[in-house]
Order: sequence, then structure tokens, then C-alpha cells
Amino acid sequence: MLRKTKRDIFQEVGTKPFITVDPALPSFEGHPFFEKKAIAAKKLLSRVGLPKKLKRKFNNG
Repeated sequence: MLRKTKRDIFQEVGTKPFITVDPALPSFEGHPFFEKKAIAAKKLLSRVGLPKKLKRKFNNG
């Protein structure tokens, strides 16, 4: 059985085409389904917390 080495795995990265989003699609910002999911995720994160090894990134957008 062949084993992939790390070198083989690194060579495969970046071979897939980029995903483009059609600008004609509607925005889902403010959609009730996604708002409920975001609130649930925030509750879970406040209860469980983030791993200590994870660096915090800020969304500037």
C-alpha cells in the first residue's frame, strides 16, 4: 500500500479552481434562519469558550 508523504500532499494544494460567487445572488444578511444559527453559535462559544491555542482574529469588515 502506498503512503503519501507530506511532500506529496503539499504539491496538491492549490490545484483546484477558485470559487466565484455570482453577484446577482441575493444577500442573506438579516435572514431569520441564519440569524438564529448565529445566535446559537454565539451562545455555544460563550458557554464552551475557544481553545487557548487558537489566535483571535478580528473581522474588520
